[in-house]
Amino acid sequence: MPLPDTRPDLAAELAGLRDALARLAAVAQQPSEPQSSVELVRNAKGATQVAVKVYAVDPVEAATTAQGIYDLLASRYGGAEREREP
Repeated sequence: MPLPDTRPDLAAELAGLRDALARLAAVAQQPSEPQSSVELVRNAKGATQVAVKVYAVDPVEAATTAQGIYDLLASRYGGAEREREP
């Protein structure tokens, strides 16, 4: 009894894998959007701690935006000291 010829199935499977790899490569080359976060934490004594993270292509823009958000949140929630690097 002869063995079934699996070459057509194998060729189709390889073509599918090649297409999937091409799609993955295209997605991997897309620039990712910067993501930012704000974290408000209230400790056991009731003090609010503020942590702001801003990601941008330009570090000066990120720092300026982060400081502005921090100042706004510090004034809103009070008790948070303004922190600036020297």
